[in-house]
Amino acid sequence: MRKMRQSLTAMDVRILEALCEYSPRNLSRVAKAVGISRHALEFRIRRMKANPNFFLRMFTSVYHTKIGLKKAVAFIEAKPGMEQTLFDCLKTNDFWLYVCRSYGMGEGCTAIYAVPADHCNDLEEFIYETKRLGLASKTHIYWSTCFQGGRITSTWFDSQKENWIFSWANWIKEVQAQKTDLPYALREPESYSICADEIDVQMLMWLESDATKSIKEIAEKLGIDRQRAHYHYKEHLLKRNLIEGYEIFVMRYWDTPYIMAYFIIAFHDYKRFAKFTRSLLDKFFVLTMGKILGENSLIVEVFLPINEFRNFIDALSKMAQTDLVKSYKYTIQDLRMQCRQTFSGEFFKNNTWIYDHRKYMETLQQKAQSIRRKSMRITI
Repeated sequence: MRKMRQSLTAMDVRILEALCEYSPRNLSRVAKAVGISRHALEFRIRRMKANPNFFLRMFTSVYHTKIGLKKAVAFIEAKPGMEQTLFDCLKTNDFWLYVCRSYGMGEGCTAIYAVPADHCNDLEEFIYETKRLGLASKTHIYWSTCFQGGRITSTWFDSQKENWIFSWANWIKEVQAQKTDLPYALREPESYSICADEIDVQMLMWLESDATKSIKEIAEKLGIDRQRAHYHYKEHLLKRNLIEGYEIFVMRYWDTPYIMAYFIIAFHDYKRFAKFTRSLLDKFFVLTMGKILGENSLIVEVFLPINEFRNFIDALSKMAQTDLVKSYKYTIQDLRMQCRQTFSGEFFKNNTWIYDHRKYMETLQQKAQSIRRKSMRITI
């Protein structure tokens, strides 16, 4: 069992846990749950948002499946010298969510997309084109369920000493004792039917970027009256389960060096997959996770101090020795070069998605050719 100093107080952790549980849109309920006034709660939230050592951010986790989008995670190894070009080219497809330089599965990039479900082959062709154009040497694409956001909880927090405690040995035992029921976001969907209209999609974009944005603000952005926006929020976004939950991000480790990495963890059967995955639902070091479609495999992003990152891998190794885990591999995110954006709701028109595959392929090819021409020039 290991522990380390950290910057968050016991009350901070309780607040972050309650924000995950009751949503940052219901601060009165959050204040009641942690036993402080709403005024005191708002003060603490403002402090964590303003202080770069905390960097508190609150996002809405949109259930992309119910708006007809399918999620893909691509790990791409760049050709030497093409790392930055690859990074730029991956964003020529408008449906990207996240692109980051990465290393581990070769030096390259990690990219996440949410594309219309009937354009999966098009995205695969787009990713494979980076290899044909000489930007990449290897490409790996994994289609996933919608992501389940991680939750900051006090499960591994010592409220007396105000330290995070990394109980890897206990975690291994916990995995074996887990049940197998999982949240709906981690279960393979039966369909990708669109359960939203244009107003719903536009509202979801704003909420995905900032979970605290008020209905009044969103209505003004969309040019509709507040009553209409409130109706869509209550009757469509909430009742149709278009919102999966809320992602509460905060820096956990003050000035301690840390790593963010994506793991692909495979299991021998669904039972072991479900037990392992369920054990992560209350672990503060998990940022996101999703089930790889058609496989008993998990994509999970972890956020750990460097020393504990190696201990996490040691725990996976021990689980592999007892067949709790079949295999694992990972890629580390180079956070010096990363970009995020909301899903591309601006391409949802007349209740259907507009995906211009020809444009994305041509733009990718033109960008790659432009870089190649520049590299051939000789400066005297």
